[in-house]
Amino acid sequence: MFFKFMKTVRTLLLIALSCIVSFAAEIERKTFSVSLAKGWTEDTKDDMYDPDSFVFFENSESCLFAVMVGKKSAGASVDNLLKHQKEAWQKKFAESKLTEIKKWSKYEGKGFELEGKVLGILRARARIFGFENDHNVCIVTEYGTSGDLRTFADDFEKIRQTFKLK
Repeated sequence: MFFKFMKTVRTLLLIALSCIVSFAAEIERKTFSVSLAKGWTEDTKDDMYDPDSFVFFENSESCLFAVMVGKKSAGASVDNLLKHQKEAWQKKFAESKLTEIKKWSKYEGKGFELEGKVLGILRARARIFGFENDHNVCIVTEYGTSGDLRTFADDFEKIRQTFKLK
């Protein structure tokens, strides 16, 4: 009986530890913070990369989460940034459907979801959302193929729940 109890306790501890270590990356920047699931990496090789204002995080499959932060004092606006994002993303999708959104996680703002075919064959979705605080304007992007978005839904939920614009 004691050994059965200890086996159960050990199993529960292993499950608890796997939950703790599965969120391996705590990202802390001047303009934002977020927790990433294990297996997500930061693309530091992009020509426009800036750790505080233009960052792509990606997993081993098709999923990506991008953060763009601009200073309101420098003229950044949600409307302007979203307009450019919408134009760029619509060029990537065929047979697309666009849906306006007004909320992402706990943030109110403006945005859209674009679903369709990428490269003419892969079903995918991009969710682009803009919001602001007293000092900064932020655009976040979630992207993945339909299957990968289902597989990594918990990863994206963790991102949404932990993201903070500073």
